[in-house]
Amino acid sequence: MESMDEKILEWKQQIKAGEAPPPAKEMLSQEEVSASIMEGALHTKYGTMEFEEILIPEYALSTRLPKGFALMPEPIARAKYPFESRPKYIYSDPAYDTSLGFQYTPQPLQDDEVEAAKDAMLDMMTKFQPSNDWIDNGVTQVNDKTIGYLLFLSPALDGKVFNLVYLTAWRGKGLVCNFNCREQERRIWKPIAMGLMESLKEIRK
Repeated sequence: MESMDEKILEWKQQIKAGEAPPPAKEMLSQEEVSASIMEGALHTKYGTMEFEEILIPEYALSTRLPKGFALMPEPIARAKYPFESRPKYIYSDPAYDTSLGFQYTPQPLQDDEVEAAKDAMLDMMTKFQPSNDWIDNGVTQVNDKTIGYLLFLSPALDGKVFNLVYLTAWRGKGLVCNFNCREQERRIWKPIAMGLMESLKEIRK
C-alpha cells in the first residue's frame, strides 16, 4: 500500500512534469475542502490526501496536517530559515519544500487586537519586503478565535514561494503560523492551507 509521503512526492512529480491535477478549489468549495480535512481525507479523482491531528502541548494547540508531514530536522530548518526568529515547530513534507511553522510570541495580544496586529504586520512587511507580491489579506473566525491572515508570494533563489501567514491571540499572547510551498504548487496547496488554518484549535486544560 502506498504511504502518504509517497503520495505527496508523486503529486509533486506530476507538477514538475506538467501533469498537475486541477486545484482542489476547482473541484470542491473551500468549505468542502476544509470539511474534508477535518474528516481526515480529501478525495479527488487524482488520489486521496489523508490528514491527521497533531498536538503541540507547549503551545496548547492542535491542528490538522497531511499524513507524511513531520517535524523538520534542525539542520534543514536552520538552512531554510537562517534567522533566529524562525518558527520553533516546523512540520514539512518529505522533500522539505512545503511546510507549516508555529511560533508563540512573547508580545501580549488579545482577540480584539488581532485585526490591528494583522494590519501592522502587513504594513511592516510591505515596507521591509517590497519585492513580495500581495494576493490577499483578511480576518476570519475559527473555533471562537479571531484569525488574521496574509497571502503573498515572496522571492527565492529558484523562483517564488507561496505563503499563508496567519496569527491569532493565544492565551494572551500572539501565535504566528506560516505555511509555504513552491509557487508552482500554489493551485494545489492554497485551499488545503486555508483548511489547515481553519483546523486550528486550543487545547483546553
